[in-house]
Amino acid sequence: MRTLIQQKIVVKKVINKQARHIADMRNSRAVKFLPLSKIAKLYNGKSAKDLPEGNIPVYGSGGIIRYVNQAAHDGPSILIPRKGSLSNIFYVNGPFWNVDTIFYAVTKDCMNPKYLYHVLLAKHLDKLNQSGGVPSLTQAVLNEINIPVPSLSEQNKIARTLDSLERLESNLTTKLRAELNARQRQYTYYRNHLITANENGKQIHLGDIAAISTGFHDTKDAITEGKYPFYARGREPLRLNTYDFDETAIITAGDGVGVGKVFHFATGRYALHQRAYRIVPDKNIDPRYVYYSLLTSFPAYLNRVSVHSSVTSLRRSMLLNFPICIPPIQVQHRISSILDDYTALQNKALSGLQVEIKARRKQYEFYREQLLTFKELHA
Repeated sequence: MRTLIQQKIVVKKVINKQARHIADMRNSRAVKFLPLSKIAKLYNGKSAKDLPEGNIPVYGSGGIIRYVNQAAHDGPSILIPRKGSLSNIFYVNGPFWNVDTIFYAVTKDCMNPKYLYHVLLAKHLDKLNQSGGVPSLTQAVLNEINIPVPSLSEQNKIARTLDSLERLESNLTTKLRAELNARQRQYTYYRNHLITANENGKQIHLGDIAAISTGFHDTKDAITEGKYPFYARGREPLRLNTYDFDETAIITAGDGVGVGKVFHFATGRYALHQRAYRIVPDKNIDPRYVYYSLLTSFPAYLNRVSVHSSVTSLRRSMLLNFPICIPPIQVQHRISSILDDYTALQNKALSGLQVEIKARRKQYEFYREQLLTFKELHA
């Protein structure tokens, strides 16, 4: 199995080869442009709710939603969303069923279906949205899209090239995401080990060593360019021009996305939502140590004490009664210092990997654009 570095070298070699190929073709690329209706036929989807289970995939605008025993079509097709995620275009070579949120297109003899798939991907169909609510497209709009139609042999060559680039980009991205996940697991393991390995510390309730209360604001109070961070119920803070507190505190939402799993470390002035909690440790407690303890142990604790199988809200009593191990202050400082350093290194590594993933996608899209750029041949 290739390492990430080897994979990057392969991608670079392939892309350099394709760049030379593109440069050779650029000067003589005048071709006919035809509306989609002239080179392919669009078909509506139908409900699959009454079909028995089977092994034939059923596609909606978000992808495969189930499997049935009957096909709407069998053969190379391009699936184009009618509603919802308009940029989710699929190429299918085999039997499938499509529901009414997605069309399928069958190409005529003059058109390589895989070539058309790549052309439509590059068109960014979400920009053609016809609705102010749920994004939607009509056959009439799709049928008017102008498609460059080079010779079939050149279509085949372009399709093979883009398939190769797409495959390399996908493989490299998969490896990068795997490394990203591995680093996150490694970080979580060492953080948990440092926090839970301290068996000699005194275990008490969080309410014994911290003040806990909620804020005063509602989400509608937020201002885009506000001066102060406004901690509400989401993963990212909003902004406000007024502040409620000027302190060091740990913030978590009382309900909403990621309840009991998302914690913020606030320093200085900030505003707080009426359904978000501030946890302010006593002066003789390291607040960063409390922050890491909550990140490590609170989600499992919340699952244990929650009445419902899925936790939807957090009560103040749950925070007050959270058991936390409190070692001597020197040990707290040492643990939080180690985790601060490790967190900084981890964030730098994760940021680099995320930048690399975006760069690979942009690189693929750049060469796709180059391969699919033609001058229009006028009669």
